[in-house]
Amino acid sequence: MDKLEFNRLLGEYVRSKRTLLKLSQPQLADRVGLDYQYISRVERGLISPTLYWITTLASAFEMQPEEFVKEMLEHIHSSKVSIKA
Repeated sequence: MDKLEFNRLLGEYVRSKRTLLKLSQPQLADRVGLDYQYISRVERGLISPTLYWITTLASAFEMQPEEFVKEMLEHIHSSKVSIKA
């Protein structure tokens, strides 16, 4: 998997977590101390957040960073399987 595909799948995961919690992009941005446009760029797969922002996103989703990364990797794996099928 290349970086562009990884960013896209990471963005899908962030969007799904945000919508599951019924948060708007501005609400999530407030929780992490960023501009909502940053959240938008992450969700569209245009940028890849740093480890610092991943831990901050996990906190905003009321998750431990380990849990966030595990779920994200599961999402990526399941997306890759469904793409190949």
